Amino acid sequence: MAQKVKLTVSVDQDLVETLDEMSRRTKKPRSRVVQEALRLWRRKQLHDKLAEGYRAMAEEDRETAERHLPAFREILK
Repeated sequence: MAQKVKLTVSVDQDLVETLDEMSRRTKKPRSRVVQEALRLWRRKQLHDKLAEGYRAMAEEDRETAERHLPAFREILK
């Protein structure tokens, strides 16, 4: 198991209220809720980077196909 480190942060009051509500509703300690939220955020960041990469690859593939289209047409004649 990963080593736990105490951390002090300052957040807006409305976020603290949301954190407390989530903690009560899920019956999990605040620190567990924050930890899960950070993991979800990290996962979303990775997802967004992958999606961006796939979009760039798709655009590159489209450009390559368009570049080679005249040659393909000649082959099919």
